[in-house]
Amino acid sequence: MPTQRKIDLVGELTEKMQRSQMTVVADYRGFSVAELTQLRSKLRESGAEIVVAKNTLLRIAARNTGHEGLESFLEGPTAVAFAYDDVAKVARVILDASRAAPKPLKVKGGVLGAAQIPADGLEAVTKLPSREQALAQVVGGIAAPVAGVVGVLNAAITNVVLVLQARIDQLQPAGEAA
Repeated sequence: MPTQRKIDLVGELTEKMQRSQMTVVADYRGFSVAELTQLRSKLRESGAEIVVAKNTLLRIAARNTGHEGLESFLEGPTAVAFAYDDVAKVARVILDASRAAPKPLKVKGGVLGAAQIPADGLEAVTKLPSREQALAQVVGGIAAPVAGVVGVLNAAITNVVLVLQARIDQLQPAGEAA
């Protein structure tokens, strides 16, 4: 029979998985408490958080959110990072922390949206544009054709005005002003 504490914890984990854009599972063996605390603060600055929880509770939360792809990574001591904002920045923080520690954080894998990420796929996530960059690219892609149409219409109107001005200049005697 599950305790109320475990039910509440599964509820919290489910809510975090639903809110997160990316979930990364890692083995934290060899990480000291100070290193884990430092990683927590860096992730918090990046709009993410890391939680150490029992694998069975994480499995239930993964099933509740439709992230069954996480279940294959849930073995051994597990820390789960939830990225809520800029996934590329969070992936960079995790990889940097893994490289800087004497005994590295072993990334097992994760989920980005609905897609499963293998352990070595986190490096590719760091190359994704930030949300602002992606929005700027979309707006630029939409604005470019509109700017082209405006330029074509403006050129046509300018040509008509120039032709009219040239005809006016032809019809006027040389000494009169327009």
